[in-house]
Amino acid sequence: MSYSGRTTRTGNSKAFRFESALFRSHPEFAEGDVEAHVIAPGRLLIRTRSIEEELKEDPVFGAYLAFLEEQMVANPDLLRPLTTEDVAGLDELLEGVEYDKEEVLDEEFELP
Repeated sequence: MSYSGRTTRTGNSKAFRFESALFRSHPEFAEGDVEAHVIAPGRLLIRTRSIEEELKEDPVFGAYLAFLEEQMVANPDLLRPLTTEDVAGLDELLEGVEYDKEEVLDEEFELP
């Protein structure tokens, strides 16, 4: 679902103003801190940021994501969509690994 909005001025700052349907559908964006990342020309990723999230954040994973972001910005020509062939290769990669495709992992799950 997409939501329309526009840029506006708030005091001495610039701001984004979105239709109220966004906040009704996704109340997590209605208040509190948010973080924005430019992920491509003309594309912005906005996410909520809670203190609990900051405390749980893995610095190694954060560094890896920062590296990926840097590479994506530096080499956008290397980005490509995930293909059916890519997904099909996962079965080969996981061959011999026992897992349950239907298993739902709870919020406490951590990778070993």
